[in-house]
Amino acid sequence: MQVWQDFRFAVRLLLKGRWFTLAAVLALALGIAANSTVFTIVNALLIRGLPFDHPEQIVSLTIRDNRGRSLGMSFQDYEDYRASARTFASLTYLVPTAMNISEEGRAPEQFQGAYASANIFDMLGEHPILGRGLTADDDRVEATPVLVLGSSAWKGRYGSDPAVIGRVVRVNNRVSTIVGVMRDGMRFPFNADVWIPTAQRPPVLFNQTRGQRGWFTVGRLKDGVTMVQGEAELATIAARLAQEYPTTNRDIKPVLMTFNQQLMGGGPLEQILLVLMGAVGFVLLIACANVANLQLVRSASRAREMSVRLALGATRGRIVRQLLVESILLAAVSGVVGLALSAAGAKLADWAMADVNRPYWMTFTLDGTVLGFVAAVSLGTAIVFGLAPALHVSRTNVNDVLKDGGRSGTSGRGVRRWMGGLVVAELALTLVLLAGAGFMVRSFLALYRQDMGFNPTGLMTMVVSITDLKYPTPQKRAAFLQQVEERLAAVPGIESSGLTSFLPIGFAPAMHLSVEGRAEPPVDQRPLVTTLQVSPRYFETLGVGVRQGRGFTARDGLDNVVVNERFVAMHFPGESPIGRRIGLTFQGAVPPNWSTIVGVVPTMRQRDFQTADPDPVVYQSLWAGAVYSTPLVIRSRLSAGALTPLLREELRLLDPDAPLLRIQTMEAALATSRWTSRVFGSMFVVFAVIALVLSSMGIYAVTAYIVTQRTPEIGIRMALGAEPKHVGWLILKGALVRLTIGLAIGMAGALAVGRALRSILAQTSPTDPLTLISIAALFCVISLVASLWPARRATRLDPLVALRQE
Repeated sequence: MQVWQDFRFAVRLLLKGRWFTLAAVLALALGIAANSTVFTIVNALLIRGLPFDHPEQIVSLTIRDNRGRSLGMSFQDYEDYRASARTFASLTYLVPTAMNISEEGRAPEQFQGAYASANIFDMLGEHPILGRGLTADDDRVEATPVLVLGSSAWKGRYGSDPAVIGRVVRVNNRVSTIVGVMRDGMRFPFNADVWIPTAQRPPVLFNQTRGQRGWFTVGRLKDGVTMVQGEAELATIAARLAQEYPTTNRDIKPVLMTFNQQLMGGGPLEQILLVLMGAVGFVLLIACANVANLQLVRSASRAREMSVRLALGATRGRIVRQLLVESILLAAVSGVVGLALSAAGAKLADWAMADVNRPYWMTFTLDGTVLGFVAAVSLGTAIVFGLAPALHVSRTNVNDVLKDGGRSGTSGRGVRRWMGGLVVAELALTLVLLAGAGFMVRSFLALYRQDMGFNPTGLMTMVVSITDLKYPTPQKRAAFLQQVEERLAAVPGIESSGLTSFLPIGFAPAMHLSVEGRAEPPVDQRPLVTTLQVSPRYFETLGVGVRQGRGFTARDGLDNVVVNERFVAMHFPGESPIGRRIGLTFQGAVPPNWSTIVGVVPTMRQRDFQTADPDPVVYQSLWAGAVYSTPLVIRSRLSAGALTPLLREELRLLDPDAPLLRIQTMEAALATSRWTSRVFGSMFVVFAVIALVLSSMGIYAVTAYIVTQRTPEIGIRMALGAEPKHVGWLILKGALVRLTIGLAIGMAGALAVGRALRSILAQTSPTDPLTLISIAALFCVISLVASLWPARRATRLDPLVALRQE
């Protein structure tokens, strides 16, 4: 009953002090919105489970070596674990890949898909809405090839036609029968729209050895079994396999984790999210400090009210409870407003990451977990900003306040000390956030300004996708791709075209390097170089010429390579590399493949965009090892809209089953590769600006309050002859002391946040003096401006008016 009375009184009080309520709600709502927006992203990417029944039982099984690297799973290891494990209800092997679907009368299309064990749908607890799923009979080499379609492929390609069951199509040029359609929203493992039994996987995957790992195994634990128990059983099986197959299974161990953990892998994105959660936590603390200061200012006007309550017999606990109820109500209103703002923020984040190929279940929605987080944050903020003022007010001296003219109680030096301490905390936290934002912006600008080694203007990129059945050997794939390159060279408007295994946007494998005639360290201690395969016209298309030797010809195989100038500077300084032989080795592969360097090209970044120096690159001939999905680069004067239909028609004439995919400009491809810096750097800047605005408001409010409280003193000083500049210095002195303390603490925090961001900064030092000095200067200017206005008002006080307030 008393709590209900406290609640009704709090409602009336907040409505009466609407300007105080508005300011407090706005500050807290911004802090809560920032936290819930980032948590919505964290929840989608790291916390929320898969969208199936009992998602906590679905785990990913991977293999790690003795250096902690995740290797994936080989099919042979998978079969041994599946046969021996008893803690799992089922285990499923998955090979995510692209699927080309073609048939008479329809243009070919490519869909994301997966070769999967026949038990995949039973393991997930999913059932088709049409037809049937995969069966054990389907997962035999001699079985009739079948596939199950996803709902989006069924709707998009076949217009939701129920007669699609039994339809015969070509999947990667293999004649297959559609036997089922899955429900809308079922696209596991990533964004799959086609599922095919593992027995139908291509020969290149079918013939892999036990030591060739890299694919996924997903399982469902039995009821009551924990991940620790499951991992312990798998460790026992792994020890047995290490004895039976010491060459491939020694010094490796199986590891269980959630599927989200498997995807994120503790990489840069996970680190960015954790740093962002810390940043928005700082924003919320700054908002709480602001509201606490408002509460302390307000407490001065409520001193007499609290004294009367205490005089009438109210206990200190009752006073604290009343004030905490007011704080909780204020935080609840702020939480509702903040939740509405975070819903808009989540939509904005979803829009900003629309081009990112994230798994289908990673959606930024305000689910029960997010709502619970907002409720917890709102309650926590009520305690953080409400408890200290409540305890301070509850210590009101009844006798002093009830005396006529009494000015002690809650409005003296104690309040000013509390408020000064809170402002120092705001200043320090704001400086840390500004430094983090500064580092991220510098990193973002470095990425966009870095010299790629070629001019992306006028370049178009796309992917030519062919199948293993139609082009089973590297020679046949190379012959087809040579036709593509030659045919496109004759198209009006196309200046040049080239093919590569990876676009220069941050991806390519690294191999260990050996140099003939030099001592060879152990394989894992040899230097790493980036490797990729290119066609003879690739360098011409990118607009770079050969600096030494020659480029590739149609006759070159793996015995000849071209290197970039960065490679020469690192491994052949001061000498010509032409004619020297080098060996390239993947981890664990012996002996190396030896090749002769025949040419040197300018340095073009292929990966390692985070580092100041570009990576050393070894180029091999694409014709010696052409793959199924091959990026194509075209330099043309035509627009993308005019070029695309021409390209599709030329490719259709060569192979009607080969789709042309992911057509975009090189500039767009580069922008997509930098999305983490763009999106999360922008978020960091927004949060830092919010913190700066809130802390500036806090500085202004505290300085103005101090002026108000010291008005009689200022009047006496001016009446005795004090000049305006002395009065201004009297007020500014305290502000400068708080600023100095906040600057010292904040700079220490800025160095710490720089170290935390070290792994995700591109070509930016975590102690970059220019960033730190610029941020400190901006911080000081804004803080002083926020203090000067109240100080200026103090210098203009009329002594007679000021003395009347005494």
